[in-house]
Parts: sequence; structure tokens; C-alpha cells
Amino acid sequence: MLPKNFALLPEDVQALLLEYAFFSNQVNERWGEQASFASQKAYVKYLDDYLSRATVDFDKGLLVIETLATSEPKKQLKNAIVTALLTPDDPAQVDLFSARKISSKGKPFLLGQVLDHHGESISYEWRAQKFAEHLIDQRLQINDTPQGLRYSVNIEMVSNHTQVAANNIRGWVTQASNRFNLPESLILAIIETESGFNPFAVSHANAYGLMQIIPSTAGADVFQKVLKKRGQPNRDYLFNAQNNITVGSAYLTILRDNYLSKIENPTSQLYCIISAYNSGSGNVFKTFHHNRKQAIHRINSLSSDEVLWRLRKHQPSGEARRYVEKVLAFQKKYYQ
Repeated sequence: MLPKNFALLPEDVQALLLEYAFFSNQVNERWGEQASFASQKAYVKYLDDYLSRATVDFDKGLLVIETLATSEPKKQLKNAIVTALLTPDDPAQVDLFSARKISSKGKPFLLGQVLDHHGESISYEWRAQKFAEHLIDQRLQINDTPQGLRYSVNIEMVSNHTQVAANNIRGWVTQASNRFNLPESLILAIIETESGFNPFAVSHANAYGLMQIIPSTAGADVFQKVLKKRGQPNRDYLFNAQNNITVGSAYLTILRDNYLSKIENPTSQLYCIISAYNSGSGNVFKTFHHNRKQAIHRINSLSSDEVLWRLRKHQPSGEARRYVEKVLAFQKKYYQ
């Protein structure tokens, strides 16, 4: 794992590419067509020399533990279940891009989002062990695959797991809200839209963490303009939930106070900030006019409803058009 606050230089990027390549090869060799990798809404961690894995699908609210081990598969599955349930929210202890063992010290990142067969939260090893034994006894599935027998169990997360996750990070959201004068509801809505509260979220664009920060763009912008640091945040820095919320919130203020500061109507500006968080301020302006000054003039001549309509209907990408709707819908959940 890279040391905290270590800025990525070209040689570090090369090392990361080699790490990804080795990791991908190992996963594909073990799992073949069943191979899967971490994404924005899915946490995927391999263990036991890549023979076992835990997958948390934050959209479906489902935790799946599997093993292809041929020697004592139930024992390996039990170990994987316990590890998944007790995986700490400390990114220094979790390497998604290897099969390294995870320490069970610290607050589990799924605490309260998964309950045992007695309806209790799982924060201690003895409870995780008992639950794992129950799952293997009552819910074990064995499937024949091209890679051999796959032993697995499915665990449903609590129905309100996103609210539980939101409450777990509420303190850091409040700090960021106060520091950057942003509504807590906006920060939480962007987190739910970007990652579904997956602190180890990774995207194909190399965005990391709860608010999906790209180190070389938004991350570098925040380091230089707000936090007054050199370089850019690295992956481990952004997997830290508090750091990620700080950087993501700071970037929202850069959009508000710099790139979109000349938009006069606060509601119109909010819509543009939300959209720019996803697609960039340049694409927001292009939705209204190819010339930036003319785009600002056009935005200021429209009502906030008209601005929202154009963002929803005329942005270049479908994802960008849907993004502002999703954030606004989620924001209503978190109004206080």
C-alpha cells in the first residue's frame, strides 16, 4: 500500500499499472468468466490466494461470499465470511488490488448494514464466527463451475442500509458542511449517487471513494486551491472516508465560488453545480452556448426551471442528463 499523502509521480503511475495488471491476471486465472472487480457500487475483495472473495452490491443490498478452495472449502468460506463482516473502515488495512489478508481491528465498514440471524449488529469476532456457522449450516449453496465447485452464501443487507451508512458518516458530513457552507443534504445526495455509500468505490475513470474523486483533476484542484497542498491525493488518501468527503465538498465550493460564480440565481447555480460535479463546468456551459460568456448570460436570462430543463434534456451524455435528477431526488431524503 502507498503511504498516506504520497503524491503520484509518473513512476508511481507505472507501478500502479503493473499492480493492476498482476492483480487482474491472478483474478482471471482463478475465476475465468466468473471474474469480477470493484466498481462504483460494488466492493469486491479477494482472499486466500485469490480462491475466495467477498462482494458487496450496494445497489442490490446484497453481500455474497464465495470460495473455489478445494481443500476444506467450508473452513475457507467461513474465514471469508468473518473477514467480510469485520473488514474495518480503515483503508490502510484493506487492499482491494491483492489477496492480502485484512486485519479485523477497528470499526467494520458494514456495521449496522448487515445483521446476524438474531438481528444483532456484528462488531466482534465471536458474533461473526457464530453467524458464519449459521450461514454455512442454513444457506450454503454449492455450484459446479468451469473452475470447480463454488461454495457460497448470500446475505441480505438491512432494507435501510443506505440510511445506516449515511448515519455512520454523518459527523464528517456535518464538518464538511460547516467548513464549506454546503447543505448536508447535497453532500449526502452526491455520495449516494456516486457510490451508494461504498467507501472503496472505484470507477473505470480511476475515481475513488464515496464522492468519486479523480486524483488528477478534482483532487489536484482541491489540493492546490483549497487545502494548499502540493501534488494530488492518492488512492489510499481518497479511500479514507473523512478525506474523501472533505475533498469532494471542497470541489463543490470550487465549482460554486470559481467556475460557476457568475450564475446569479442560487437555484440555477445549484443545478449547474450538481451537473458540473459529474460532467465538468465546461460541458455545463456548452449546454447553453459554445461561448462561455454567452452561456453565463443565457443561464442568467432563464428561470431556474428552464435551466434545469436544459440540463436534463440537452447535455451531451445521457449519464449527465440523468445525474442532476438523481441527486435532487436523493437530496429530498436528507432534508432536515
